[in-house]
Parts: sequence; structure tokens; C-alpha cells
Amino acid sequence: MDLQPSALFPYQSLKTDELRLLLVKPGDTDLICVELRTVKSRTFQRFWALSYVWGARENPATILLNDQPFSITRNLYNALYQYRRHVFDGYDSDAKALLWVDAICINQNDQVEKSIQVPRMSEIYGQCERVLAWLGPVESDEGSHVCRLAQRLKHFQTQAHSVSEDLSEDDRIKAFTSSGRFDEVAATEVESVRKALRSIGHRPWFRRIWILQEAVLAKKQPILLCGPHELGYEIFFKTWVLMLNPSEDGQLLYSFMAENPVRFKAIELVYRNILQARSENTSEEGKGVVSREKRCALDILKLLNETTELEATVAHDRLYALIGLLACDPLPKALQPDYTQSFEELCYKFTIFILEKTQDIRVLNLGTVGNLSTVPSWTPDLRNSWTARSNLTPSPGKCFNISEDGRTLTMPAIILGQCVTVCKPVTPDPDTGIVSPLSLLQFDEAIVKVAAAIRRVTRMEVMTEWFKCHLADIYTEERLTQNPIIVQRVMMAYVCMVHNQPLSSLGTRFGTEEQLQGAYGMVTDPIFQQSMVGCSNFVLQDGTAGQLLHSDAVAAVGDAICVFPGLSTLFLLRRNDDGKFRIIGQVSKWESIGASLPADQLESYRHSFEGTHLGEETEHGVRLLSLA
Repeated sequence: MDLQPSALFPYQSLKTDELRLLLVKPGDTDLICVELRTVKSRTFQRFWALSYVWGARENPATILLNDQPFSITRNLYNALYQYRRHVFDGYDSDAKALLWVDAICINQNDQVEKSIQVPRMSEIYGQCERVLAWLGPVESDEGSHVCRLAQRLKHFQTQAHSVSEDLSEDDRIKAFTSSGRFDEVAATEVESVRKALRSIGHRPWFRRIWILQEAVLAKKQPILLCGPHELGYEIFFKTWVLMLNPSEDGQLLYSFMAENPVRFKAIELVYRNILQARSENTSEEGKGVVSREKRCALDILKLLNETTELEATVAHDRLYALIGLLACDPLPKALQPDYTQSFEELCYKFTIFILEKTQDIRVLNLGTVGNLSTVPSWTPDLRNSWTARSNLTPSPGKCFNISEDGRTLTMPAIILGQCVTVCKPVTPDPDTGIVSPLSLLQFDEAIVKVAAAIRRVTRMEVMTEWFKCHLADIYTEERLTQNPIIVQRVMMAYVCMVHNQPLSSLGTRFGTEEQLQGAYGMVTDPIFQQSMVGCSNFVLQDGTAGQLLHSDAVAAVGDAICVFPGLSTLFLLRRNDDGKFRIIGQVSKWESIGASLPADQLESYRHSFEGTHLGEETEHGVRLLSLA
């Protein structure tokens, strides 16, 4: 039988009060047969909803949908296969195998239908019987570890064992972890569980932005399914925290901020707090259209601030995946899903909406700015929204004006300096993925040497500042200050790498052989090298060194660095021929740990902005800039 999809599936149009559900038919072969049914959305209908990552479109699988071949991603096929096994294995036969799956139940080729159905996903996940969270299949080399983790999670939750019946879940987890210190067999089991936690915690399910809505709106805790193994939702997060202590695990520490499922759990708590704040806001003014839209704007700002690490396959969903969490009916026009408009236009209209409704200029830091070509340069790219977490200052209130055509933003600024030398992003060798020593030496000549000469200090002093800036993302500034040997060790390993010298030439002054090998592994790691030289770096006329925060732009000699009121990050500007300025991107100075400026500097700038507004003399010169 030829199962190759021959044409687009003939979907029947949905009415406004209808949705489609899948009836998954029983079977024990690789062929999955499903039937698509249309039901009234508000009638009592028990069904489950699948929460999953679409996965790669390469190597698709084929199922039978209403007896017609239908192509789906391999990851979705695996999810349906395991769902069928659970349902017809007596797990929840009363559910009658009805399932809602976005990739099939929404016509993905109909942009109009998507724009209508996407806002209803919150309703769907809120009324379904259970949410089944598919984390992905289990590879052969991790099967025993995941199986052991599933067994342990159930043990942590049960009180069947007399020894542990009086212990809390936390105490059971800690007792199990501690047992590995005194018994070799127990140590093997503890490490096996840790391996499973690391492996599962790094899976993309925890980094997809749609997952947030799907998990938090469910009436019951989602069921985590990893291969054939079921994992308790709350107990998984709790065990991850208690058994994987980043401060005691160097490898985990390096990837902790980027791949941390507990970050996902923290976002859920933020949403719960938003719900609580809504329930407490019962004032009459909150019922007006203006106030309702302002509350909607404030809530979406909070959610975007907290979901910076989450990802979306379709760029538009960086915003649309969150609207189901908003209590705003009808949705403001700027937030109504419209997949027919470009993503850049979506970002621009959203920014204007936030500025008009909240007067909060901090919306500019909801993403990297300067790299969208068809909209004003001050429009944030919501795909790169990690900069939102650098918004440390309170909103200054309205401090800007928008031109009638909505394209020019005028606001006060403090110019901190101009670039006197720059270095474009350094690219790694395509074969090895590592930056060549020659490229690093050229970087040293263009940036480190110039900064040291202007400031009349040694190159090593400038390099120490450079390394501390980047290592603080891994170790924290406090730890680096208390243990300066960490920076020295990594820096000397870097010197050995660049000059092709053996680590043994350092002796034991900067650490043990094992510590030096670890430092060498760090400076040769492509991710660490990308953070160091993967973005354009610059030096100002006073010797201050810094870099752009995204790799899509290059600084130029003469570009200006400035600070705006209410924004904790610095911006790189370039003057246009018409006298207006274009934002190239956000930047950070090496001397400042992290993207944000130090609190004392921000306070000093705030006083100057306020003083200028009141007509007083100020420490820093303030001028109005028009940004196009």
C-alpha cells in the first residue's frame, strides 16, 4: 500500500464555535490510523490535548487520517504512538482516545483559520481532560537511566515504605541523594538518575513558548511522557532542583542558564501571580476599555520579560503563544493573531501598542534592536528577547514623542563616547568550529592593545576585565571577586592556546593539572568563544572597551554610545544623513558585569535626566535625539 501523501488534506471549514478532535484508533502496528471529527467547542466533550515540540521536518512520517495518507513530523508520530499505547493499555479508556493536536486539528495551510483558532488554544487546553506532555523518545543509551528516574520519582511520591512514610518529598529526595556518598551501589543509582535528569532537562520541550500556555492552563497537572515512561510533573521539577546543584557541578553550571527546566517552572509561577493580581483588581475603572487594554499590555509585558529563554518554530508565535494567558476579551487589534503580516510588522505594531497604552519605554529592551530592516531601528526583535531581563530600572513614565507617521521616536539621551577602533565579529573555522589563534591575536591588536594604550595600563589588566565580564555569566561576580585565581587560570589557559604553548609551562601556580585542563576546555569551547569574540567589539576615546549584544551588526568608527532614561542597557547609534540616528544595537561595557549598567551609574544618569527636565545643571549632558 502506497502511503505517500498525494495532495493537501481536504479540510472542511470550521464555524466559529467548532473545533476538530482526533479519534485515535486501536492498533499494535507501526501504522497509526486516526479519524478527524468536528465538535461544538462549548459542549461537554471529554478529550486530551497533546503538548509537544513539532520537531524537525526532515524524515517525516505518514499516518492515515480519515483513511487518507497524511504527513506529520517524526516527533509527532512518536507522540501519537505512545499515546495510543497508553489509552488502549487501560490507562484512561474512558477518554475514548479523543485528542487535540494543533498540527492536525488546525489547517496549517490556512492562515485565516490559524488566526482564528490560535486565540482559542487557551480555551482548548483549559477545558481538556488532561494535557499529555510528550518530551520525546528515549534513545537506547539512556533507556535504563530514564526508567530508573521514573521509578524513583514514583518512590519519592509514595508513603508505602515504612522507613520513609514520615518523610516529606524533599527529605526523601535528599536522603536518596546522600545515600550515594556511603554506598557504591547507591552511588551508581544516584548518578544514573542524575544523567536522566540532565538529559531530559535539556530537551526542547522545556524551551518552547507554546508549552507555557499548554502546561499552565491545564485543569490537572500535565502528564510528562518520555518514551514509554511517565514522569510526575511537580516531582520532576522538585527532583531536578534538589539533585542537580549547579554550584557543585561544573558542566551543569556552564549550561545552567541556557538549559534550565526550572526556569520554565518559574515562568509558570509568574503567570500564577498575574492571575492573582487580576482577581484582586476589582475597581470600577478596571472595567473600561482603556484600562482593560492597559492591563492587557502590562500583563503581556510581564510575560515577555519572563519568557526570554523560550523558543518558537514560527516567529509570530513568540507573541501569539502568550495571548491565551491574557484576560482581555476582545483582544486589542495589535495582539490579534495575523499570520499574513510580516514578523517585522508584528514587532513594530506591538511596540507602538505598548508605548501608547503603558508609556513604558522599556519595551525597547524586549528584544535586540537595530537588526530589523523594514521597520524603525528602535523596534525590538521579539525573537531575541533575552535583553528584557536587563530591564532593572523602574519605568520613568512618558519620556518620548512619536511622530505622526509613527516612524520617528524622539527622546533624551546621554552620549557617553564615540568608537575610535572596532573589530567585526570573529568567525570560527568552519571545519573545527573553533576560532583560530591568528584571529584571536588580531582581535588583541585591534581592541586589547588600543584600550591598554589609551588607559595607560598593561594588556593583562584589560584582558582580566574582558575575561571577568564573560566568566561572570558562569560563576557569578561575587565568586570571581572572592576567588580571582579563577579568572587568572582561564586567562592563562587562553594565553597558552593562542601562543600554542603547553599547559605544563604554567606549573602549579594557577591550579592543578585537572583545573588547568578544565580551563583550557572552556577557552576552546565554541560557545564560550562565541560569547567572547562572536559579536563586534569596540573601544571608546577614553579606553573603555565593550561589545554589541548581538552578532547581526558591526560597530563602526564614529558610532556613539548612549544611555536613555528608563533603560538599563547602553545603545550604539549611527547618524544618518538627515540628522536622525539609527540604532545599531544594544551594547555592554567590559567593566560592567552583565548587559545592565551598575545601579550607581543608572542612578547618576537618572538624576541628570530629571535635572535637565527641571532646568537644573547636571553632571551629564542631556540632548534630544530623533531615532528613525
